[in-house]
Amino acid sequence: MMSDTKQNWQSESAKSAVKPLPKCPTCGAPADAKARPFCSSRCADVDLGNWFQGKYAIPAVDAADDTIIDALLAGDMAPPQDEDDR
Repeated sequence: MMSDTKQNWQSESAKSAVKPLPKCPTCGAPADAKARPFCSSRCADVDLGNWFQGKYAIPAVDAADDTIIDALLAGDMAPPQDEDDR
């Protein structure tokens, strides 16, 4: 049998292991376990619509932009040098 202090410690550690549900990223309400991480299927559909409309985008530089390479080849820009090469 376990001692009372060990049982108390285990029950308290089990209580602290329960984390509150995160907030819905669409409206901020507490998330529902069935629609997680959203609070409802409506908020999930709103988020999906935002993806389809292109509202979520990662800004990027066009990889086909060769102006930097052209400038280096023309000698307009000096290539970066290591401090050891100076």
